[in-house]
Amino acid sequence: MWYIWDLSILLSALSLVIMLFLIARRVVQEHRDSAAADQRRQLLTALIAFTESRDKEALKAAVLGVPAGVAINAGFEFISLLRGEERDDVLVAFIECGLPTLVGKQLERGNVADRIHATEMLAALGSEEAWGRLLAALDHDRSREVRIAAAIALCDLGSLPLLGVALDKIGVAGQRSRRLIELFRRFPRSRFNELAVHASRVDAVPFVRAAAIDALARAGGFGFSDFFAGLTGDASPEVVAAALRALGHTGHPEAPAILARAMENEDWDVRAAAAESAGRLSLPELAAPLSRLMDDEMWAVRYAAANALLSSGQPGELLLREIAASEVSRSQRTASLILAEGPAA
Repeated sequence: MWYIWDLSILLSALSLVIMLFLIARRVVQEHRDSAAADQRRQLLTALIAFTESRDKEALKAAVLGVPAGVAINAGFEFISLLRGEERDDVLVAFIECGLPTLVGKQLERGNVADRIHATEMLAALGSEEAWGRLLAALDHDRSREVRIAAAIALCDLGSLPLLGVALDKIGVAGQRSRRLIELFRRFPRSRFNELAVHASRVDAVPFVRAAAIDALARAGGFGFSDFFAGLTGDASPEVVAAALRALGHTGHPEAPAILARAMENEDWDVRAAAAESAGRLSLPELAAPLSRLMDDEMWAVRYAAANALLSSGQPGELLLREIAASEVSRSQRTASLILAEGPAA
């Protein structure tokens, strides 16, 4: 009996100790958060004052007077709002305060999110040591997402290795990441030939080839239209779909014939891409094959075809209205929905 009472008292005391510990932990955490917020406000005030006074010594004192984490995060947030000479002056002060070294340590020791953030900050700081640290991360970091982030930062600095080398460092597993699209879209025009060469490689990962085609279509202009037209005969459906969507951006003299053939492809993504490009180019001569796609088994294909008909001028819209007024079917329901929505944005 006494053992039960003793155990109850012990458990009660233990619960009280745990509760007191949690309360103390909460108080300490709130105090730290409050102190960090005050330090952040102090640094931002000094940064704003610097844009007016250009007192570099006062700014350096403010940066060195707060913890490294506060200086890194608040400083990066502030310089993202600046342009021109003001931004350059703040960056010089940050570099003189040793911020690139602190960010470099975060790149080496932080968690994945912190390391990705560090690559962005090193690219913004643009110091002499940034290139070496980013290249080391591209070479050795254990996370492929960090390696891709390092590649993006190096591209922003104009120091990315050759595309084939960079992709080898990222690794095959990382070559399905959506961030590769972001990397390719940041390529300077002077390096578009690398994207074109990689898009042509039949031994490359289809997703990477498609991402390269997308980047060229958005920034390369009409000069790559023949290149895209040639890729519509590729063995990879993913590459063919990307090439068809690219033709929708650039146009091509043979686009109507190419798109009409693609609308009969056995791969639904290829058919949908052909319909999307037909709508983007507003080709009324493709109304007939588009109307046949309205009965496609895949919803994405029917939706793209209906939007294309609506975008191809009065004949296409009349045909879409005829389908909407016909007997109930999947093509009729799709046509009615698109007419109710209006033209696609």
